[in-house]
Amino acid sequence: MTFRVLCVIYTLCYCAPAFTLTTEQQLFDDLLYLSSKPLQGRKTNTSGATETAKYISKRFESLGYQSQLQPFEYRSGFFSRSVGTNVIAKLTTHNARAPQLIITAHYDHLGKKGGKFFPGANDNATGVSALLFLAQHLKINTPDFNIVFVAMDAEENGLHGSQYYVSTLDASLPLLNINLDMLGVKKRTPTLYAFTSNKQKQGVKNLTSQVSTHTINVKVTSSSYHMNRLIKSDRIDWRKASDHYSFAQAGIGYIYFGMGDDKHHHKLSDIFSSIDQPLYLETVLYIEQFIRHLDVTNF
Repeated sequence: MTFRVLCVIYTLCYCAPAFTLTTEQQLFDDLLYLSSKPLQGRKTNTSGATETAKYISKRFESLGYQSQLQPFEYRSGFFSRSVGTNVIAKLTTHNARAPQLIITAHYDHLGKKGGKFFPGANDNATGVSALLFLAQHLKINTPDFNIVFVAMDAEENGLHGSQYYVSTLDASLPLLNINLDMLGVKKRTPTLYAFTSNKQKQGVKNLTSQVSTHTINVKVTSSSYHMNRLIKSDRIDWRKASDHYSFAQAGIGYIYFGMGDDKHHHKLSDIFSSIDQPLYLETVLYIEQFIRHLDVTNF
């Protein structure tokens, strides 16, 4: 089946109001579209990023949320500034002061180079598609804490979207961040890594032991050195690797979920067909159950 045919199927299924997809199928439809040619690699401050933000906003609204576009500016050079846009949706209890879980995933990627676009399927269409999936599932039997879903912009060039978002938070509330980035890596031994602070490490370990999984190994660590040993790499500072670092800098608890290093990272080969779909689905379902076991006040 050609990519064009897949896109036509996507358009028919998503746009036809009489046709109801399962949430599992919608997860892959979102992933397919977010990594598709029309979005041109989703580079911040381009038309592709603008269209991506609109798509995410409409998807939130289709799930019954009121979505909010949060524009921000940041320095992109010595004498230049750029604009990005976060997309926010909130799932609130009756208590506005209740503990707040902030689930994040960056939607921006590298854009185009030499006439070719970087699809960014794993980095980070997988995280954004999971974000939308969780936004739908967690509306059913909603946990007893408030949840904010934030699709972040401008992560690739300096975590600017998350830095701005964190600057707007009320630090007097109990807050916890779960950051989703690169959830679709193919591995011989499938492993989901939960990277967190040393203070939270034991609590996260206790939670992972309560959530069952069929094929995924779950590893909890608070050390970049240990994480790099697990993935047989020595080049990544995992604390600073994604948007959870902005929360860490503000003293807010965080848990970064990812599948580790990816041979397709920042390459043209990071495409939809490189994602192990059953493994990806199981990973997202595991994260949902982890969230349902959370007590945000303990973090």
